Amino acid sequence: MLAHDMRNPLSALLTNIHFVKSVVKQNEPDVEEALSDSALSCTILSQLIGNLDVLGRAFLTVLPDPRPTAVRQAAGEAVLRMAAQATLAGIEIRFSPGTHAPTLLVEPNFFGRAIDNLLANALQYSPAQGHVIIEFDTRDGRGSLIMADSGPTVPRELRELVLTGEGQVSAKQRFDARYGRGLGLYCAAQAARISGAQIAIGERDGRSWFELSGPLVV
Repeated sequence: MLAHDMRNPLSALLTNIHFVKSVVKQNEPDVEEALSDSALSCTILSQLIGNLDVLGRAFLTVLPDPRPTAVRQAAGEAVLRMAAQATLAGIEIRFSPGTHAPTLLVEPNFFGRAIDNLLANALQYSPAQGHVIIEFDTRDGRGSLIMADSGPTVPRELRELVLTGEGQVSAKQRFDARYGRGLGLYCAAQAARISGAQIAIGERDGRSWFELSGPLVV
């Protein structure tokens, strides 16, 4: 309810910003830039409010029903939601060619929120002019989305801890623990759990990666 109530004034604020931006004179670049920054800040606030919803749902014992979810489509929608942040950070998001995207039996809304938080973390920690690579995999009756970036790799002994609330709080003290805004990795893990999926953290060829996996649709 808190997340819902916060979205209403935020939506009105964003609508007004877009209206002012549409009527401002084109020869006032400083004003237009300020409005664009304000709109982006509203988008980020919307993501943080979404995490409040995740935290509230994490206390519920009855989870939403899963249904067939196309992972490529879910990932594409997340990339669109994060496009402005990626552009501002100077980071390119790429889909790895030649990997088949599976269809999973998960709840799509919270599955998408898990992707959002993982992608936000990748953008937060990737160096400027870097890139985030998204690929897919299937094995042992499960399908996964794998997100790799050039940011710091989480030490092996911290990989489970940083997915907890306590771990995210302590992660602010270590750059390689990759604290995410709005308890990002904890909310990603909770959103994944609520959707019927799970998250693993690893390293490959010197690159950090997150794997979001769930049961394949049979």
